[in-house]
Amino acid sequence: MTTQAQGAFAERAIGDGGLEAVLAARRAGRDLTAFQSLVLGADILALGALADGIRAEEVGEVVRITVRDAEAVDARAADVVPMPDASPDARGLLYLRAVAAARILGPKAAPVVVDWTVTGMELAQLALSFGASELAGPIVSKRGLPIAKDDTKRVKGQGMVSAALLKQQELVELIRRSGREPVATEGATESATDLAALADVNAVKESTT
Repeated sequence: MTTQAQGAFAERAIGDGGLEAVLAARRAGRDLTAFQSLVLGADILALGALADGIRAEEVGEVVRITVRDAEAVDARAADVVPMPDASPDARGLLYLRAVAAARILGPKAAPVVVDWTVTGMELAQLALSFGASELAGPIVSKRGLPIAKDDTKRVKGQGMVSAALLKQQELVELIRRSGREPVATEGATESATDLAALADVNAVKESTT
């Protein structure tokens, strides 16, 4: 789907969902308290289209990756959208609604942060289309165990590579598949390291030896 077609689809979804007035109020900088019930009960596609459109206008295409030690205090905890206390079947959609609401009803250009260790990679990627602007969390293994800064893995053709860097590469690829631009941060301080310099994660294969 072309960018123009995507824009037309988003406008139609917002209109069909009755959210045009919300977008107009947001752009005008008006208080959105009166629209809260409308937003929280909106069709999920309309909600996502509105939140993603606001994100694009106010924040742009950059997605920040904030990594930290598993034991460290998360400086971005206040910006992380919490996972709803619901059944596993309902949790995913409720979480996307919460992310979208945080973008639509929150302060202009505010960070909307997803902890990928809580949501999992698939839901984190979906959240990027519902207004999220940052992925944050500790670097952990697939089993949820902490990865120390000096942990390494053997990678075919590259020798021993930092396990944390491999995890970053996985996040970079996830963001790129969403059509967004990844930027590395460390803790709460942006390192200005553009992750475009990292190797394509699809080219990184762990050695079986």
